[in-house]
Amino acid sequence: MKMKKTDFIFICCILVLVAVIVIFTRTTFKLSKTCTNYAEMLERKEVAMLSLEDVSSENSTYGKYDFIDGKIAAYIESLCLELEIEPDLMFAVLMVENPEFDPEAIHRNENGTIDCGLFQLNDRYIWTTFKDSYWIDGVELDPFNWKHNSYLAIHHIKYLYDKLKITDEVIMAYNCGIGAVMNDNVPASTRVYHAKVKNNMKLLQNYSH
Repeated sequence: MKMKKTDFIFICCILVLVAVIVIFTRTTFKLSKTCTNYAEMLERKEVAMLSLEDVSSENSTYGKYDFIDGKIAAYIESLCLELEIEPDLMFAVLMVENPEFDPEAIHRNENGTIDCGLFQLNDRYIWTTFKDSYWIDGVELDPFNWKHNSYLAIHHIKYLYDKLKITDEVIMAYNCGIGAVMNDNVPASTRVYHAKVKNNMKLLQNYSH
């Protein structure tokens, strides 16, 4: 029996609809399995703001980093110096990652993951690689606490330096992953990111009182 054209079109439409439903379901499930879901992240924003009260104003720093809250600048600079990382690099990265310097910032990526907090750390790695490798045992991690977020970001940069040695490669690896850099598979978007960070570093290094 020969299939009618209208029946064929109807069957095709059903198949397309089923495919869309499957893709949507898998994407939704993947998002729900990330470090914490979007709604939970929004609920935790209030916790992040409390951390600002925990830092004494005596630790504030001024000068070329005065575009950001002094307490945050002092913490980042201090930890960078402790880990022998150039502070200008971390601030240059921050200027690209989070131009508003918002500890509550959230960015939803096309792949379903979420970048969150001051240094826009990806939730795919916060609760796995970052937490397991860099975080402090017994301390509850909150990606919207700017000190927690900065601590992870700076320690990750330290790890990348230990592995790659070269600043240019470290910058790119922070954006696209160390594997892509080591395999010479850096995307064009990361090269744009690298150029922006390098430009910010130049501006900071040329700063004069």
